[in-house]
Amino acid sequence: MARDIKKIDAKGRFFIPSKHKESLGDKLVVTNSLDKGYLCVYPAEAFARVKEQLGKLNSMDPEVRKMRRIIIGEALECTVDSQGRISVSRELWDRIGANPGEEICVFDIDGKLDICTKVHYDAEDFDLSSIEGLETKYYVEGL
Repeated sequence: MARDIKKIDAKGRFFIPSKHKESLGDKLVVTNSLDKGYLCVYPAEAFARVKEQLGKLNSMDPEVRKMRRIIIGEALECTVDSQGRISVSRELWDRIGANPGEEICVFDIDGKLDICTKVHYDAEDFDLSSIEGLETKYYVEGL
């Protein structure tokens, strides 16, 4: 499988998968995802681009302000330690229902990591046929 299974330690840390350490760098940002039950880990430079894009949206729109609060306002800057771990705040772990000692799934998606609890991932619906207009709206050659 393309996912990595990691465990959250007692201090809220987890090991960045070794195959991603170099491409992500040492300065990372952890924040909420657009998808319920997930956190995202961005290289600092990539998160700066996300902030820039969100900054271009209409601040008079209450949904834009909400998105900024959730994604930018709760973002946590962190540094990969000498053992290859990052520390995530209790508040962010609470957002996805993750606790120390639990397993998490880590996915490399377009240069960032998506994280969810293994329990959440195992309970997800993998039936893509329920996505309306999948074939035409999201056509991907070869699928």
